Amino acid sequence: MSTVRDRIREQPLPGEAEAAVRTWPVVEAALAERQPAGHRRRTPLRLAIVTALLGLALAITLSPAGAWIGDRFDSEPHPSPPAFAALPKGGSVLAISRSGAYAISPNGSTQRLGSFSQAGWSPHGKHVVGVNGRRLIAVTPTGTVKWTLAEPRRVSHPAWSTDEGFALAYLERSSLRVVAGDGDPVTNRRVRGGAAAVTPAWLPHSDRVLTYATTRGTIETVDLTTRTTLWRTGAIAARPRSLAWSRNGRRLVALTSRSVVVVDARGRVLRTVPLPGAARELALHPNGTKAAVRVTGGGEMRVLELRLDAGGAGAGPREMFQGDVEGLAWSQNGRRLLIGWRGAGQWLLLGPGDRIRPLHDVSRELGTAGGFPRVAGWCCAG
Repeated sequence: MSTVRDRIREQPLPGEAEAAVRTWPVVEAALAERQPAGHRRRTPLRLAIVTALLGLALAITLSPAGAWIGDRFDSEPHPSPPAFAALPKGGSVLAISRSGAYAISPNGSTQRLGSFSQAGWSPHGKHVVGVNGRRLIAVTPTGTVKWTLAEPRRVSHPAWSTDEGFALAYLERSSLRVVAGDGDPVTNRRVRGGAAAVTPAWLPHSDRVLTYATTRGTIETVDLTTRTTLWRTGAIAARPRSLAWSRNGRRLVALTSRSVVVVDARGRVLRTVPLPGAARELALHPNGTKAAVRVTGGGEMRVLELRLDAGGAGAGPREMFQGDVEGLAWSQNGRRLLIGWRGAGQWLLLGPGDRIRPLHDVSRELGTAGGFPRVAGWCCAG
């Protein structure tokens, strides 16, 4: 059975087919210039020439220097396609590197959004909210700044509401705060104190119901209109690292350091799925029945697929990938998982099935000075 790395090696090298196409005109031109010779010497001499030229063509095709020689004979430019052109249509990807945040459109074009350490999409992909020190900044996917909100202390973990985007939650240190989606400072208010450094999760199709993790290790859901607590769990065995609602709003999934905890819409813990390593990142599938989790252990990093529904509670995790990964995001239809493979400087599209599609040279596409770009989100079409 072929491994993930074997399937990647079977992929053609970038520009391999183009180099072969450029080589053959050189061979054909050389043969056309050959004058006919006598009958008795024609066959062996021609065979020797053809053999030598084929050897030259092979060397030209397979070597980097040969690709340069082929380009010298070809007056037509052959630009390589953008690194992100292999992304499927229908959604835009958010990437973050040392040089800032970038929006990557379905046609593969990129747009730098700002010097953001964290960022997230608005519900319909029309805006991105980014964090820059003490500032929240809202921009369009084309980089136009819509508003800026400055706080006295550092802010983090922004999350846009999931209905019409009328509200935006974020943390100012351990204070959970909410501001209107247009950034109006008059609407900015403190909702709760004692919030853990975890991105809040809005109930799907809601601008008023918000779930957050507390520094006490509990999970709490509040109604922002009435300012009341709708439900609160008891202390989770290990403090949550991330929260995500399923798209239908029937379950909340919390990632802890060693497990995935599934909670229903009333705050009751349905099940706890142990992990074979230290948890680093979670991407909940749109249908809410499974999740991709990045774990480390035994000197290895792996991406696992976990079944979260009752029928799959007894099934063990399925390994999807092994390698130095940073960033996970499901496509909106759930057919593909996009991961950042830092070890190879690539992004990989996993699925459907066992398919793997590599996106080469992603760092070069966004500027190598920024380092490897982490996958930070995959949004719906704008």
